Amino acid sequence: MLRISLMAATTLFISACAGIAHDTPEAQQQIKQDLHLATIIDSSRMNWCVHPYGSAPGCKPEKGVGIVTPDGLLMAHFVSGKYVLARVLKSEDVICSAVPGGASANGYFFAFANSVAYMLGPLKSDRDEINTRFKANMFYSLHSRGQHSYSGSEVNFQRPTGEKIKQITFIPVGLSSVTRTEMIDVLEIHNPCAGDI
Repeated sequence: MLRISLMAATTLFISACAGIAHDTPEAQQQIKQDLHLATIIDSSRMNWCVHPYGSAPGCKPEKGVGIVTPDGLLMAHFVSGKYVLARVLKSEDVICSAVPGGASANGYFFAFANSVAYMLGPLKSDRDEINTRFKANMFYSLHSRGQHSYSGSEVNFQRPTGEKIKQITFIPVGLSSVTRTEMIDVLEIHNPCAGDI
């Protein structure tokens, strides 16, 4: 089951995106020109985070455009009027994924590569909701080698590091508050695909 810290991160993740043109004929032509592409299968506004294994959950998302091409998923920023390539994720890079609800469900896409995990959030052009059409195209492109995808709660890619930290919670009681102190696990991102390699 995904932890609360990841849920908080995903709220920040989706609300942090700004609008970037990608779906007009002019924008599609500019994307092809700027990124030297022959074919675009689909594009979407997209936020993404890259988590090295062993890092703490949570991130400040990168914002830009996701582009599905015959070669994989491209992530690009729009800088000074140009699309600039930030990352490329190919099917051969993906060992497995966690896509709660499946390919076209309204949720995030977590792809696991050799040394990093990707949190991918394609968004609709006009509002901060998951672009399920694009997500399905991205899913089938990145799983073209038959990689396994966990669609339920059977996978957890956060685990305790063995360290604990003190967490202090203030609980309102009438006109004052009570302090509760507890030790909680320090979590890290890990690769859940061990059986899929």
